[in-house]
Amino acid sequence: MTTQSSAPQPNPTAGSLNKQLFVIFSDAGPRPDELPAQIPAHLHYLTGLEKQGTLFMSGPFLDVSGNPGPSGMLIVRATSTGEAAAIAAGDPFHSSGARSFRVQEWQVHQGRIDIAVDLSDRTYHLR
Repeated sequence: MTTQSSAPQPNPTAGSLNKQLFVIFSDAGPRPDELPAQIPAHLHYLTGLEKQGTLFMSGPFLDVSGNPGPSGMLIVRATSTGEAAAIAAGDPFHSSGARSFRVQEWQVHQGRIDIAVDLSDRTYHLR
């Protein structure tokens, strides 16, 4: 016969970062033909989010040949799912209907970042 202890179990992530971020999954929308025309505005919008410190990372998912496919992902800093959804809705890919989006809250436990790198203009900041 086994007995279960009622003692509280240690939290295995207690020492982890436990940082809340939001993942925006961006998939083909009702008007995918709009996508090519929206690329410049989309990149401008994301660069603005990057400079504000809102955009953590973003990019397209690649197909088996290594080419950008019809879907992508953004990871943003926001205070709520609603705020993250508003950020996603402001992306010209989404507002034009070229893509639709889904927001998922994400809790970061492990990883390493030593410097801030803005990929769009190849600048970096030591932290």
